[in-house]
Amino acid sequence: MAKFSVGSLDEGEGSSSRYQKRRRMDRQPQTDSTETVSEEIDHVDEETDIRDPDYLVFLSNQEVPFEEEQEDDAEDEDEDEDEDEAGYGVEEGVNNTSDEEMDDLVVEPGTNESISVTLTDPEVFDCPICYESLSSPVFQCENGHIACSSCCTKIMNKCPSCCLPIGYNRCRAIEKVLESIKVKCRNTKYGCKETTSFSKKLDHAKTCHHAPCSCPMSDCNFVGSCTQLYKHFRDEHENSSVQFQHNKVFQITLNVDDTSLFLQEEKDGVVFILNNRIDCLANSISVCCIAPSTKERFCYDIVAKYGRSIITYQSYTKNIQSRIDNQPSSNILLLPAYSFGHSRQLKLKICIRHHG
Repeated sequence: MAKFSVGSLDEGEGSSSRYQKRRRMDRQPQTDSTETVSEEIDHVDEETDIRDPDYLVFLSNQEVPFEEEQEDDAEDEDEDEDEDEAGYGVEEGVNNTSDEEMDDLVVEPGTNESISVTLTDPEVFDCPICYESLSSPVFQCENGHIACSSCCTKIMNKCPSCCLPIGYNRCRAIEKVLESIKVKCRNTKYGCKETTSFSKKLDHAKTCHHAPCSCPMSDCNFVGSCTQLYKHFRDEHENSSVQFQHNKVFQITLNVDDTSLFLQEEKDGVVFILNNRIDCLANSISVCCIAPSTKERFCYDIVAKYGRSIITYQSYTKNIQSRIDNQPSSNILLLPAYSFGHSRQLKLKICIRHHG
């Protein structure tokens, strides 16, 4: 990992370096050391013409002749060049970085637009109180504990972790992360290609038209989007359903002990279930559509004739994603048990049409 320090070091500060010491020495006024030493060496005792040994020792401790200093400087420069080639050169307090390190540090154009992240703990973005996915606004207490806005109201703005007030300070960092993270729809394998921000994934899931639907046949485990299911039902269970067309009346025969009948539209392939719940005194009849809740709803008419009585019933289909043996108690047609007669059968005329 490369580190950079901007600016130069002041004298007497920073790490010790022989290069900095030498520069400080270079700033000092230079004297002609050659002449000084030469005069010292030429000093000879006038009487004996022999150099004083004590004086020679004194001279040996003095400055090095200028020629020798130049040679040392040349050797130091050679060492500097070797160190620069090895990547250790220092100039004005800035560390030089090798080309390979710079290749790792330079951000290529476009690479900062998005990155792929693997989330090892998917619950990190869940509210620690209700365990639902976080969405803006997100609040935090003074100790940094977070909670979603709905939970702040439920806990009366008192943090369950530290009892400090919560619900007044927004956690902008988490909110920004939630808005920045893009996730694919959980129904991708069923054909959805939408990509939404993490904070809006639940909203999309509620309106996704590719939500999985289960085959209504009790012995079939097929699961897919409603479009995939309609194709599957036509290919695998065509003989188990009554084929009809929208906006046209068709007739079916319902046995008193039939719990359901399957209806499939010939053109669109939409699958409906006519539910028949058997009670002691009456039969409850309703029609459901196998589709996500966001899909279009249909309206239908049922005409039941038994003896001299005729009952006409109008209602709207309920969208379901899996078979429900006991349909809801609302929006049903109640037929008395005796309407099935001795044959224990009842003929119904049905018309299903698009709503609106």
